[in-house]
Amino acid sequence: MKHLRIALLQDEPGSDIGPEYLSVIQKTRPDILSFPEYYFVRPELENVVASISNRDVILSRIMNWSIKFDCVIVGGTIVDREGDQFRNRCYLVNRGRIIGHYDKIHLFKNEGGGLISPGKEYAVFDIGGLKIGILICADVLFSESFQGVGNLNPDLIIVPTTSPFKAGETADEKFARDETIFARGAEVSDSLIFKVSACGSIIGHKLQGRSLIAGQGKVLWRILPEEEQLPALIIADLRGDKANPSIDISVHRK
Repeated sequence: MKHLRIALLQDEPGSDIGPEYLSVIQKTRPDILSFPEYYFVRPELENVVASISNRDVILSRIMNWSIKFDCVIVGGTIVDREGDQFRNRCYLVNRGRIIGHYDKIHLFKNEGGGLISPGKEYAVFDIGGLKIGILICADVLFSESFQGVGNLNPDLIIVPTTSPFKAGETADEKFARDETIFARGAEVSDSLIFKVSACGSIIGHKLQGRSLIAGQGKVLWRILPEEEQLPALIIADLRGDKANPSIDISVHRK
């Protein structure tokens, strides 16, 4: 892992990639581009499961973007169907080809109106020798998630999220939660963690965009609390490896 460029799009669900961000993505040419959980859910929908009607269009869009940007796309979870069950599914697509997917195991209470079923197993995907793990949002609230994916020896874990806004929460409380969950998770999984959060709201519920990067048992970079409601395209240039990472960050806004 001599040099890896990872783009995290912190944005509001249903907003699509704006022209300003398209321009930056095309200029910076990231190796990996990741979107938040439920990124393609439009605000007028009754619940996230209703987005399944647009499933084929969304997946085709992800595949086409991965070709257009010549990169791997992770995230932007979509609702998918498996038999008679719905899953909150994250596809990993490499230049137009679906490599695999991960289904969220630990669901929020009543997720999707109680219609979403949990996934069954953790997964790591090998892209040219780079091992990418995926966890989704509430998965991180369970230490066994980091242990489960860590057992598969990932180099990095990408975590698409939609974090609910917590009124009255202080910066110190936010930072403490980052340390408890993500710094500890990086240590348990022995990997680098890239969390990409949605901001704004989803189907009437306010969110907090708390995108961050963790590794070596600590938070290496984060969106500051006063900026958590702002969309941002984060470009992370990673050098070294998970044991000795060097990360340069640039943040681009609309």
